[in-house]
Order: sequence, then C-alpha cells, then structure tokens
Amino acid sequence: MLQKMKRIQVVGPRKDMERAVDLLYREGTLHLENAAGTIPKNEIRLRPATTALAQEINEILTKIRNIFITLPAGPADTSRTGRLRSSFRSMQPEEVLARARELIAELETTTRNLASKKTELTLTITSMTRYAEVLSIIQPVERELPMLEDFEVTVLLIRKEYAEVLDLIKSELNAITGNRFEMISATVDPETLAAILVFPKSYSQEIHSFIFSVNVNEVRLPREYMGRPIYEMYALIEEAKIKAGDEIKEIDAWLGKLSSSWYEELSVLLAILEDMSGEQAAFSQFAVSDYTFVIRGWIPKKVLGPTRTAIDTVFQGRVVIDELPVTGKDLESAPTFYDNPRWVRPFEFLMKLVSPPGHNEIDPSPILAIFFPIFFGIMVGDIGYGLIILAVGLIVKRIYNNLDWVKSVADILIISSIPTIFFGYLFGEFFGDFGEMMGWLHPVHFLGVTWNRIEAMIPLLLFAIALGVIHVFLGLIIGIVNSVTLKSTKHVCEKCGMILILTALIILMGIFAELLPPEAIYATAAFAVIALPLIIYGAGVFGTIEIMSTVGNILSYARLMAIGMASVILAMVANRLGGAFDILIVGVIVAVLLHIMNIVLAMFSPSIHSVRLHLVEFFSKFYKGEGVEYRPFKKKEGEEQVTG
Repeated sequence: MLQKMKRIQVVGPRKDMERAVDLLYREGTLHLENAAGTIPKNEIRLRPATTALAQEINEILTKIRNIFITLPAGPADTSRTGRLRSSFRSMQPEEVLARARELIAELETTTRNLASKKTELTLTITSMTRYAEVLSIIQPVERELPMLEDFEVTVLLIRKEYAEVLDLIKSELNAITGNRFEMISATVDPETLAAILVFPKSYSQEIHSFIFSVNVNEVRLPREYMGRPIYEMYALIEEAKIKAGDEIKEIDAWLGKLSSSWYEELSVLLAILEDMSGEQAAFSQFAVSDYTFVIRGWIPKKVLGPTRTAIDTVFQGRVVIDELPVTGKDLESAPTFYDNPRWVRPFEFLMKLVSPPGHNEIDPSPILAIFFPIFFGIMVGDIGYGLIILAVGLIVKRIYNNLDWVKSVADILIISSIPTIFFGYLFGEFFGDFGEMMGWLHPVHFLGVTWNRIEAMIPLLLFAIALGVIHVFLGLIIGIVNSVTLKSTKHVCEKCGMILILTALIILMGIFAELLPPEAIYATAAFAVIALPLIIYGAGVFGTIEIMSTVGNILSYARLMAIGMASVILAMVANRLGGAFDILIVGVIVAVLLHIMNIVLAMFSPSIHSVRLHLVEFFSKFYKGEGVEYRPFKKKEGEEQVTG
C-alpha cells in the first residue's frame, strides 16, 4: 500500500541552516520542493540559498578523483573500510575537507608525475612499435636505397583506392627537388600501400609541408636513427622498448605501494565527498532571507515523528517543523512512497515498468505479488524446475547481494518457485513426466479431473479463463474504488456497467453449456439492460467497443494454459530423446541439455507473460500512474533509508 505523505516546512535561523540540512540529509526522509518558488513573495521575501562550500568541495573532489584513478585497486579490507567510513561520518564537513587537503598535498604531485611519465613511456613503446613496422616495409628494398647519410627517409601510408595520389606526389617532389629523390612503393596489407621517399635533407621543410597539405598519413623515422643500417635500427628500437617497459614496471610498483597505503581511505573519502557534493547541490532548493532559512518538502507520515524528534533534539526549538495544509492541487505533486510487507517489496521493482501510482490510487503491488507467482507457477508447473529456480534465486541473491535490482529479481524467482512446486505436484510433473515414469508421483485427481496437463487441456483452459475473469473483475472493482475517491461519477458508472455486462455474458455461456437453467436468461437480459446505459453514460457510444476489448483481455489468460503446455511437451521430448540413445551417458547429456534450455525459457517466458497480463489486461481497468517518484534527500549509500 501507499504511505500517506505529509507536506512540511522546516524553518530556523539562517546560521543553523547548514547543520539542519546536514541532519535532514542524514535522516534521508524528506522529498524536497523548491521553497523559494512555492512561498508567495507577499508573505516573505526569500531567495535561493547558496553556499561557498559547494565550489570548494567540487574542486577537492576533482583532485581526489584524479589521484584515485591513477592508483591500482588495493587489497580489500572490509573491517578497515568500515572503520574509515564511521570515522569520516563522525567528522564535520570542514574536518573532512581538511583531511582531503592533507591527502592531496601528500599524493597529488607524486601521482600526477608518475602517471604523466607512464603515459610518455607507453607512447614511446607505441612509437617504437610503429617504427619497427616502418622498417619492415623498408627492409625488402633496403639495397635499392642510396646511402642515407645527408638524406632523409619518410614513409607515406595510402589506401589503395587513392593510389593515384602517388602521381601527384611524384610530380610535386620533382618540382621541389629537381628530380633529386627516390620513391619506392610496397604493399603493406590488402588495403594499404606504403610509399618510401628518400630525399636530400635540405628539402625537408618544403616536402613535409607539401605532404601535410595533401592530408597523407606520414611516418617519419627518428633523426638519430638516420644513416644506420636497418638491423641496427631494429636493435635500437628493441632496446628502447625494453627500457621503457622496465621503467613502467618500476612506476607500477611505486603506484602499487602508494595504493596499499592510501587506496581504501581514498575510496571512502571519495564516496563521502560525493555525498557532500550531492548535499550541497540541493541548496538551490532551499530559501533564505537575511535572518531565516526555509526548507519545504514531502515526508511519509510514519517518519514525520522521528524526524521532528531528531530536529528538536539537536536544535532545542531553534529549528522547527511545521505541517502544512494541502489542497487537491498540492496532492497532485505529492510523491509516491510504497509501504509494503517484505514479501511484496520485490514486486515494487516490476512497478518501475510504469510510472508511479498517484496519491489517491490503490497500490497494485500487493495484488501483483499474489497473482504474478500464481501465473508463473501455472505456466511452469514442475517440481524439478521449481527446485532449480529456487536454487538459482538463492544463489544469485547471495552473489549479487549489493545490487538491489538483482536482489529483487532473485526474490521474485524465489517466491514464484513455491507455487511452481505446488502446481508441479498438482500436475504430477518432475522434469516433465520423468517423475511419473519412475513411479515417484502422479497427477492429482481433484474436482472430478485428473490434472495431467496433456490430458486435461480443456479443464486447464477453463481454469485459466476463470482466473482471467477473477483478475479482470478485481481490476474493475479497484477502478470503481479509485473513481469514488476521485469523485468521478462517469467512471464509476462505466466500471459498474462493465462488470454487469461481463456477468451477463458469463451467465449466457453457462446457459449454453447447460451449467445454468434456461431461466437464468432473464438475469442476463436484466444485467444487459442496466449495463449498456451505464457504459454509454460513462464512456460514450464508443464505450461499447470496450466490452469486446475486455472480453479479449479475459481470453488472453488462455496463455497460462498454452505456455504451460509448450513447457511440459518440451520436457517430455527431452525425456524421450534422452532415452532413445543406446549409450546411457549420451542420452543423459542430451536430456539434461534440453531440460536446462527449458528451465531458462521457463524463467523468462512465464515472467514476461505474467507481467503482460498485469500491465495490459489488469492495469488497464483502473491504473493511471500519474504519480511522482519519492526521491528522499539522503546519502547515496542508502544505509539510512525509509523502510516499511
């Protein structure tokens, strides 16, 4: 269900503003409004708050980030990290910034110089590798080149489709040097040509300027390599690469030593500073006069008392919380705060697929938490599959315990595995019909039906449609409740009319199936006569079209039977195919692989279709979703969160 929200105003002396903001930030319960924009100027002249601390925090944060990214990840010591986090949290903002400045003074120059030197050495290795590639191009034609003393060698790399540019280069070099140059072409790869140019050094500037002007990729050998045999150049290049690599290893060792000493403290300090930066960024939503500050926002009713107590304890009446009266228009901007039992909270993740419910809507999360696992269990309906899905959910939750959305998905799988096992017992399925083949279990005989999914297709179809009727009727009833809350008479009439006309259709089907006496036709006629005017009044003439749409919604629940049937047939195929092999181990492997594929499909396809039945067939009967997400002003680490 949705927690009732209260609109509040925090007022106090301006000198206490930063302490009050810090306390509210730690409490993490207040959804902020722009106070300067919501208080009429004829009541009090206020302006947005500013703080000089924000700029200083951001400057220090930038420097700490630059230091942090230069260091390799240090050893993980959770106990030390916890002690550091507690220590920083107990400090005042000025003390945290003072410690940050100490670390910057200690590490900034050293890490910057080491990082810069490492970058230079890495570029050196890259350049040396490139020079070696150039030499590999030149080497096959080394004997054709003139003595390199007083000459310069450069290599041009040209894509083959632009090979005609070589004629232009030859013509221009001939004009510049008076035909005193050599050009030799060689293929680098199927797409690239290399043109090796040898020319007197006296023409170097003119030639390089021309090459630059025609936008050709040029690779020039270092000046100190000129005039040497190519084998000597190779040796010098390799020597330079080894030397640069050794220096990089020394730098990495030095950075590693710094990391072992400072990495954990820097990582905690970085998180604390980011929290402080987020806190300071919100100051523009606070309002101040020369002597007063005002903070406005929404807070869940359940935590208003504890937050008020925290303010009173610290400020002894100097800062107060006032509960503001709200109008219907104010409530339109009230944020949505879910306050559900633990078993419902994982399904709030699925509610993120739509916009939050409005303040006056019924929260559909509990209904989603009931019907989603039931739909999932009907479609999968296998004890073996349910046990594996349960194990997968528990393992995933344990491994990814720090990711909230993964935990929610894992919890949904864990909860959904229970009805999967139950319906597996009802259908007599353990890895398809394997359990029945082994004599371990059999389909349950209930209500005159043996619930073997292959043999009981019609009863299963009727059961799925009956669930659809219940689900859609529940959606229409919730729609009536929401419409009464909104005082929308037309929508109340439309929903009531829809329930009556659907009831009439169900009675009519019961008469045709000889489940009801023929006299029930009078009830059908009465319901239809009452329903049609209500629907037309509530939704107009086109509202009658919605009748067929709603009938189609109910028929969509037939997928519960169809998808489940596909799953059990694939499981049976796995068992039959596995048993068809003469070699036991081969048959087992084939059967296991097919069952694994079926289980993976069982975790995804039923989930998608269960979500669709809720979002399309169910939510369309009542849900508007025009709410505002509750975003409390709080620390990112989320340890002081509002919980139900």
